[in-house]
Amino acid sequence: MSIGARLAELRARIAAACAAAGRDAAEVVLVAVSKNHPAAAVREAMAHGQTVFGENRVQELAGKARELAEAGPEWHMVGTVQTNKVKDLLAVPGLALIHSLDREKLADALQARWASARQGRGPLRCLLQVAVTGEPTKHGVPVDGARALLTHVVRDCPDLAPCGLMAMGPLD
Repeated sequence: MSIGARLAELRARIAAACAAAGRDAAEVVLVAVSKNHPAAAVREAMAHGQTVFGENRVQELAGKARELAEAGPEWHMVGTVQTNKVKDLLAVPGLALIHSLDREKLADALQARWASARQGRGPLRCLLQVAVTGEPTKHGVPVDGARALLTHVVRDCPDLAPCGLMAMGPLD
């Protein structure tokens, strides 16, 4: 099935789910995770109206974002961020949201780098990643530490804008 056909099918499923829930489908943002797919696949998806993409590795995200900068996609970092990758991550053109803010050390690194490199861009939007299942393979701040992390970000990281939570449920 082509990328365009898959996008059309997904959009139809989203519209049906929204209709069943009494929700406006225009409020839903489809993030197409392009990991392990070439920039050409992102271009093809963009030709079919997809504008928001996610990556889970900073190097892959940075490479695709540079290659596609002229096309203007919006990028989300959906994977775990190591503090030594913050500089490269925040240089990504079109970076709009980090889905994996899970510790104070990362918040502090993002704050320090974004404050000096934001170049007129607004606050950096982030989701707090919370480990809700207790599974050792899932990343995130433990549920009982989420409030403290949020408090730290709000109090000590004025250039970060927490706008929600991200959690991974169990596979079953």
